[in-house]
Amino acid sequence: MWDRKHSPSPHKLQDPVRVTIEKPVLDKPEKFSGCDMKPTFAAWRARVGNYLKYYKTTYVKETDKIAFVGNQMSGNAEEWYEARAAQLKQQNKEDDWKSFASAIET
Repeated sequence: MWDRKHSPSPHKLQDPVRVTIEKPVLDKPEKFSGCDMKPTFAAWRARVGNYLKYYKTTYVKETDKIAFVGNQMSGNAEEWYEARAAQLKQQNKEDDWKSFASAIET
């Protein structure tokens, strides 16, 4: 006779199959220099915003977002970013996303 407590079930269920679908990798937005206007600021800002939304689990902390955006700058834009960071450091302040996003628009 079959003992339920000690014998394997004659109709053992198989483990469920787990399927992992990886998100496609997005290219980083090209750097914005502020000099030649290619890409335009509006287009660059939109690409950077879309990139940050897509990778929202990667860029959770405000400082990570700011660092990423700063890394996507070159030329005059990079000089602005570095000057802002130096000014805040001199004032013993830490940048936050809301202030940074507002400052980048002006």
